[in-house]
Amino acid sequence: MIQSLKLEKAISWMIKIGLFIIPFIPLHVSNSLIFPYITGKAFIFRTIVEIVFALWIFLAVFYKQYRPQKNFLLIAIGTLVFVAALATIFGVNPVKSMWSNFERMEGLITYLHLFAYFLVMGSVLQKSDWTILFNFFVAGGLFEGVYSFFQKLEVLVPRSFQGGFRVDGTIGNPSYLAAYLMFVFGFCVLLWINAKKKSSKYYYAFAGLFTLLIIFFTASRGPALGIIMGAFLAGLLYLIFKKSITDKERTYKKVAVILLVLLAAIIGSLLLLKDSKFVKSSEILARLTSLSFTERTISARFTIWGMSWQGVKERPVLGWGPENYGVVFSKYYQPELWWQEPWFDRAHNVVFDWLISAGILGLLSYLSIFATALYYLWKNYSKKIVFFEETLLITSLFFAYFFQNLFIFDNISTYICFFAILSYIYSVSTSERFEAPKSNSSLDANNVFLVGGLLAISLVLAVYFINIKTYISNRSLLETLKYQSQYSDLPISFDYFNKAFKNDVLNAPEIKEQLIKFAVGVNSLPAADEAFKAEVVKKAIEEGKKMVEQDYLEPRSYLFYGNALMAGKEFKEAEEIFNKAIELSPKKQQIYFELSDVFVYRGDYKSAIPFLEVAYNLDTRFEMARINLAAIYISAGEVEKAEKLLMDAYGTIAVPHEIIGAAYAKIKSYDKSIAVWKLVKESDPTSLRYRKTLAGIYNLAGQKENAIKEIEEAIAAFPEFKAAGTTYIEQIKSGKI
Repeated sequence: MIQSLKLEKAISWMIKIGLFIIPFIPLHVSNSLIFPYITGKAFIFRTIVEIVFALWIFLAVFYKQYRPQKNFLLIAIGTLVFVAALATIFGVNPVKSMWSNFERMEGLITYLHLFAYFLVMGSVLQKSDWTILFNFFVAGGLFEGVYSFFQKLEVLVPRSFQGGFRVDGTIGNPSYLAAYLMFVFGFCVLLWINAKKKSSKYYYAFAGLFTLLIIFFTASRGPALGIIMGAFLAGLLYLIFKKSITDKERTYKKVAVILLVLLAAIIGSLLLLKDSKFVKSSEILARLTSLSFTERTISARFTIWGMSWQGVKERPVLGWGPENYGVVFSKYYQPELWWQEPWFDRAHNVVFDWLISAGILGLLSYLSIFATALYYLWKNYSKKIVFFEETLLITSLFFAYFFQNLFIFDNISTYICFFAILSYIYSVSTSERFEAPKSNSSLDANNVFLVGGLLAISLVLAVYFINIKTYISNRSLLETLKYQSQYSDLPISFDYFNKAFKNDVLNAPEIKEQLIKFAVGVNSLPAADEAFKAEVVKKAIEEGKKMVEQDYLEPRSYLFYGNALMAGKEFKEAEEIFNKAIELSPKKQQIYFELSDVFVYRGDYKSAIPFLEVAYNLDTRFEMARINLAAIYISAGEVEKAEKLLMDAYGTIAVPHEIIGAAYAKIKSYDKSIAVWKLVKESDPTSLRYRKTLAGIYNLAGQKENAIKEIEEAIAAFPEFKAAGTTYIEQIKSGKI
């Protein structure tokens, strides 16, 4: 027999330790993995959740108080996961919906882990534990803030990917960082409300204000607007619902009115003065006050949401399945989005993201989480379980969080915080289960070992197949990139690709995409072994075919497969594949570029013209489409058409674009090519390649003196080029090149 209380205490503390680690996960960056800001955090979160979930099941089996309680919030979250599961099963790509990819690490598998995380926290943590957990969230947020602050100062830590003026911390994206810190600020205020000591009040006040400063440094408009509107909502609710019986309470209401007026005045002044020297002198203030419906980024959002609505109308009930937004984006793509990143996998709007992922049922299930959480929150206040200020805070925090998600989307760091608050509400609403006296009875050892053994086996299998194998696959993919600089290392890189595929549980598209890029690169190397080239290209074609079989509605997969076929000189098959991609996304200019390359590689420039004309006419403002069309006109001998196109747009035919210079050289119009390459070189004097190319064109034009002079200037600018440059000069003089 085993003593019940000791076992319960030991396991519950093991669970709590795991849960207390989770608030620090946002600080982790895995530089040994592809997508280091996402994958490492997700692997740690999933592993911890799997461990504590197994331990919780053990507790729930033997101790009644740990079992799920009848609660509408629990039902709402469970319903969302159930609907997401149905959407996964009946969606257009169930595998992708289940496992997502390395870039997002979301999908149904993450929703299941979040549900387990919610259940474990809400069933195990008690009042004092929640105080500890929220303190850990604040501590993690302060570490994040200090890191970001040093990033702002550009000392000790790497600069932001955003160039230094926007901080992104260990989250890797300013908007994600701001959204995460918004929750940290909420935890600071929550603990400040409940703090008894003045020293604690000062600490939480400082932590909260410091967190707001870092949010300001992110220059993220969605979270900033969310916080401002959440503050206004809190103030209005305070004025409406807070009873003012005593003089002190009446004074607080007056202070609230003053603060609201001041906040409105500050925000209004900044917006009115957004074109002033004061505002424009600050990159952060300039960005935060640049909101306008006519701004390019914001107008693009409306275009994307319109495309999303078309997708909703096509599959309204259960949507397209999680992680399948790319299909809708491609199918209803609008050509005016050419200046945006080429492929979107999110609508950047939580409403449309859920409508696409799981349809109307998914959206209603998601919204029901907020509705039931707020219901229990205010019910707990009415029962005097929580303070009015606490209820007000979480209500406004939910509002701010939902509002900012109308412009961006969640990541593992915000999910961790959001579900912690949901679980807290659930825990407080069902806290009476711990009031019953604990039994000091013994447990049958055979039952304990049987249940424990089954859970241990299940846990090991889950951790291995969900995390370890996927981790190895991701790590192997990163290793492939380390061995692609030297000819002799290319086989090692290829071996790592095979290792990545062997351990690929996610069926991650990134591995196939990187392999195809690798194959195209290897195939273009004259010094690479021909048998090795053939092996790599064959593997790339095989994996490209699997991509389109699995993701048959996603044109991006067809483009990669087509490139693999091109590397294998299977031009007819590549043409068919690119045409299928056009059927899936008829207004995507990039696909027409790829299709035209099939004919360019075969030297059939005239056959490429119609496709580039279509791409250009889809939106004549797209500069790359215009340049591509002009270059193909030149290559096909239709120089007058090309030069009219260039003159109409630039007022000159000497446009500093490489492919224009290359096209003129191709038809031996060397004077025009030289004029273009001179401008290209001037556009980037730090490029040795541009100088070498210009020298080569001079040489082809018979202007050997100019060619030699160009190489001599290159040697002076790039001393490391001296040996090779001297050899080139000798070859030019001797007529060998």
